[in-house]
Parts: sequence; C-alpha cells; structure tokens
Amino acid sequence: MNGIDISGHQNGIDLAKVPCDFVIIKATQGTTFISKDFKRQVEQALSLGKLTGVYHYANGSGAAAEAIHFANTIAPYLDRVIVCLDWEGEQNSQFANYHYCEDLLEAIKAKTGHIPFLYMSKSVCRQYAWEKARNYPLWCAQYKKQAPTTYVDNPWTDGKGFGPWNVPDIYQYSSVGRLAGYSKNLDLDIAYITADDWMKYAKGTQDIETDTRPTLKKGDRGEAVRAWQMYLNENGFNCGNADGIFGDKTEKAVMKYQQAHGMESGYIGPLTWNTI
Repeated sequence: MNGIDISGHQNGIDLAKVPCDFVIIKATQGTTFISKDFKRQVEQALSLGKLTGVYHYANGSGAAAEAIHFANTIAPYLDRVIVCLDWEGEQNSQFANYHYCEDLLEAIKAKTGHIPFLYMSKSVCRQYAWEKARNYPLWCAQYKKQAPTTYVDNPWTDGKGFGPWNVPDIYQYSSVGRLAGYSKNLDLDIAYITADDWMKYAKGTQDIETDTRPTLKKGDRGEAVRAWQMYLNENGFNCGNADGIFGDKTEKAVMKYQQAHGMESGYIGPLTWNTI
C-alpha cells in the first residue's frame, strides 16, 4: 500500500485530490503542542475512507505527560486510526536515552489501549538493543537521494539491517515526493502490512506478541524478500541482485542456507527465520 505522512507543514492539503491508500498525520508534540491543521486533516482522511494514522513527536519533557497529551488529543479518533510515536533527534532532549523512548511507547499503549508504531531513522534501529521497543511495529525512514519522486514499488534501502526488527511494517523512503493534487514536497511511504492488519491495530485488537514474520516462497515480492536477499548475500549465499523478487536464484540460495542449518524446504518459514 502507498501512502503519505503529513503535519502542519502541509496545512490545507486536500486529501481528496492526492492519491494515497493511507495517510499518517501529526497530532501532537511534547506536552502542549497540537498541530495546527490536525483536526481538519484527520477528519477529512477518515471521511474519505483512507486508512489513517496519527503520530506524536517526542520532545523529552516527560513520558507520562507526553502520553497523556497525545491520548487526550486523539481520543475522538481512537478505534479508527493507528497510533505512532515519532522518535527523532531534533527538538528532543532525551534522544540519546533510548530507554525514554521505550517508556514513552509503553505509556502511550497504556493511555490509549493501542499498540503504537515506532518511527525512526533506519540507522537508529541499529544503535541500541531496544529490549522493549523491538516488540512494537516499526515505521522507519531511509533515503537514497533527495530527488523528486512519485511512488515506487521497491524502494532502495541499504544492506545493514533493521537492528532487532526483521523488516519494517511501514517504510518512508522520500521526503521530496511529488504527487498529483499537491504542488509541494510530501513524505512518501510504503506499508508492508495489509489493510486488515492496519485496522486490527486501529481497533486495538492486534496482539503485540504475535509473530508477524511472513512466510516467503518463490514468486513473492517485497521488502521482506529483499531483506533476506541482502542477508544471504552478506553471509556468502549468493542470490544476485537484492531486487525483492523471490525467484529461482533466491530459492537456490535459500536452500543452500537451509542445508547449512540442517533443513531444506526452499521457502522461508518460522524455522528459517529463527536462524538469524
């Protein structure tokens, strides 16, 4: 699914004119700030039937207080939107303290009754152990180059992995997206979860302990396939270009990898995932 994320910088954007399967909207920051166009943006997105998310930008002013402010602001829309935490260095006094981020995730879950997605740069995924955050769905960002682009099916990512996460649930790959219906830059995202999964998170029915690692087989496409291709190449099981397509060469590389681990099926299921 293709989508965008917006904030007060996109004040007045008409979501009826912009093609997107989903939209994630900035709601709050810190303990007092509310994005100036939040109410109109979220209500338009929902009225259009868009899959909708809302996010809080952490500033380090107190995990409990930040979570309360976020929860109170988005209360009218809970059960219809996914909730997200934006973890960035700018205007965040606690950015070097990843435990604060994990405390804030848990506080948001407690205050909203919903499992928040965690947004951060891909490089930050690898900086810490993320003992608690690893159990939350990941929305991460990485850009290959800053050139205007429309949606792409298989966005570039480096081969360095996502830390304790196997793959992201949502991936932001450009901050200079250009789409019909809006003349300025947009953040572009691709979601690797289904619309049904999105709504399970929105309704608070998704289980945080659920193993969401997909079973991958010949013919499959996507970020999970590409992540495995990069992992296989890095570990000497050559599958060629990491293009996100599970073809013949990838299948052969998977089988060689499995043979090295005492199994052989040709597809990637729970047993194979557990070897990494």
